[in-house]
Amino acid sequence: MQESRKTEIREIRTEDHAALIALWHRVFEDPEELAAAFLRLLPEMGSGVAAFVDGKLAGAAYIVTGLTVGEKRAAYLYAVAVHPEYRGRGLGMAVTKEAAALGRALGADFVCTLPASRSLYGWYEELIGTRCSLYRREETLPVRPGPMVSSLSAEEYNARREEFLAGKAHLTLSPAAARYEAVNCRCFGGDFYAVGDGIAAAYREEDVAALREVLCPDERDRRLCAAAVGAAMGCRRVKLYTPGEKGDLPYLAAEPGALPEDCVWDLAFD
Repeated sequence: MQESRKTEIREIRTEDHAALIALWHRVFEDPEELAAAFLRLLPEMGSGVAAFVDGKLAGAAYIVTGLTVGEKRAAYLYAVAVHPEYRGRGLGMAVTKEAAALGRALGADFVCTLPASRSLYGWYEELIGTRCSLYRREETLPVRPGPMVSSLSAEEYNARREEFLAGKAHLTLSPAAARYEAVNCRCFGGDFYAVGDGIAAAYREEDVAALREVLCPDERDRRLCAAAVGAAMGCRRVKLYTPGEKGDLPYLAAEPGALPEDCVWDLAFD
């Protein structure tokens, strides 16, 4: 007879951090410094829930609440992880539901997430009621020198980003969320950049510069700026992501009606 096991799901605590970092690294293979930075900033951004089996950490999910779209407050589900030893027991579903409920309890007007694959959009819709609400396009470009490229602090980038997007429906990052986004780019060989009169957020995928966001006074300069950032990063090619429409690549999943179709999101936690 299989021994019964005690399962507990609760909000995370500071004393859980070492185990949470180890789980993050095991499941996502990200640098431990990324998980550590996220957990340091998390109290300013939101919270998380963890599942324990016989007192051992088995799974976790986080909810980022320091994000807004106009007057609406978003709860962003992030980094759902279950240790391989404990998969197939419904723990992923359990922490996902609990994290979404926690986001609502913390005052969010809607829940959203970025599914890791197309197959997961339906899974999240069934669990927490989100559907693909925003789409994006992807194109590959050669690198080439262009406008001057220099690094920006998270604070500088966030302030300039808000200037570029004033008057448009868009994601607004909290200061802590912007700092984490910068760490995320830097952990993977990129940064927040000033490029000419525009800005860009990028990281490396081997010899490719992945441009998560490029904002310019003239959108026709977007490709030129992206190519210049790729050259400054020492990459051979550029992968440029831009906002799309229905029929393009599925991107952000949110509760139906929460976001306008032309909402500029770009910097999803991925």
